Amino acid sequence: MIVLVSGKSAPGATTTVAALAHGWPAPLVLADCDPHGGDLATGWLSTWWLGGWLGLGVGVLSFVTATRHTTTVTADQLTGHLQAVPPAPHARLLAGLADPGQASAVGEAGWRRVAAGLSALAAVPRGGVDVLADCGRLSDGAEVPWPVLEAADLVLLAVRPVPRHIHAAQPALTALRQRIPGERLGLAVCGTSALGVRQLQGLFGVPARVSLPEDAEAARVFSDGAAHRKIARTLFGRVAARSAQRLRATTTTARSAPSTLAAVNGTPR
Repeated sequence: MIVLVSGKSAPGATTTVAALAHGWPAPLVLADCDPHGGDLATGWLSTWWLGGWLGLGVGVLSFVTATRHTTTVTADQLTGHLQAVPPAPHARLLAGLADPGQASAVGEAGWRRVAAGLSALAAVPRGGVDVLADCGRLSDGAEVPWPVLEAADLVLLAVRPVPRHIHAAQPALTALRQRIPGERLGLAVCGTSALGVRQLQGLFGVPARVSLPEDAEAARVFSDGAAHRKIARTLFGRVAARSAQRLRATTTTARSAPSTLAAVNGTPR
């Protein structure tokens, strides 16, 4: 279970999550846990959202509402709130909140149930599914889904190697260090070069687990659903796929997933 977060100034966390999900080498649940409102369905997957293949009514809020009287959350309780991801058939989406006002209806207790459900999916015997979650920004004092971050095997802070993004990432990293063990922290460096990665690792004292090159055209595929028939062949797409493979290799062990796929890959909503 891997979580991406950011400071303010939109360094590219959601775009990175989508790009990693597209190239992920195993069955995956893509969870949009941004309390400010989810962007994955209306961004990367906007073509299918506009076409009626994806709905914002099924996801985090529907799961939290359905389990409000539940004391023990199981994987089966979450699978009914997942939707197909057409450009990534190996993945299922837990759609995010439709607007920031819904975060108060979720609350800390709701995020605890989301974290428990995602953890249960990842731990299903003979077929756990990887989880990749976008938990939004940590910078403005708004509600933060801390239970999801604290349940993760790895929390990545997205940052770009430019002054305003570095400045925004510093208080976010401070907040993370207060609640997440150092060995479970890393950087996701967006729009960078090898030199930029080395500079940020030295500045923050945190290893970069993911780094994606600057490519505005390719990035728009994952941020706004821009058309690009050969995205997997671009440098951006190739690097994202390699990064996904390395990231999974460092945080999970190889496992078969036929039993969980049967549950997660049910009739697409």
